[in-house]
Amino acid sequence: MIKRSQQKDTQPKRNTVNKVNPGVDGRTFIPFPSNALHYIHHDKITSDKLYLYTLLIDYLNVDVGAAWPSNERLSVDYGRSSKTTGLHIRDLERAGLVAIPSKGRYVPLEPLSAAEFYAKFPVAWSNYTEALAKAEQRQEDDRQRLREYRERIEDTRK
Repeated sequence: MIKRSQQKDTQPKRNTVNKVNPGVDGRTFIPFPSNALHYIHHDKITSDKLYLYTLLIDYLNVDVGAAWPSNERLSVDYGRSSKTTGLHIRDLERAGLVAIPSKGRYVPLEPLSAAEFYAKFPVAWSNYTEALAKAEQRQEDDRQRLREYRERIEDTRK
């Protein structure tokens, strides 16, 4: 069997994303504000809705300060039906990530800081602390299982 370290890399070399200057060498990326990560704990926001938010950011005309892709165009890029896309845009609006000044015009807004967000949406804070507690419990359970496993191994060696 060939070890992974001995295998020839058949994949072409790929550059990593330049986080400091993502547009270097003419490359383009849809920017996602890292201070929007806490929005995932909002009751109406999911990871796919955050993707829709990034699509609206990508469509933003900076000179005009708005984006106006058709709902059909967005639904194709989003991979959802037109109706679902519209409903998800409304959820982004309720969460304060998008303003809709007029029909068909979208303004992706700067996300609130984590402190401002959790103060405005206390249920999101509850969701976050619950998710964190569950993750910490899973880690502790894993550590306990590992300790028990090591003890069993030690007992069989004696």
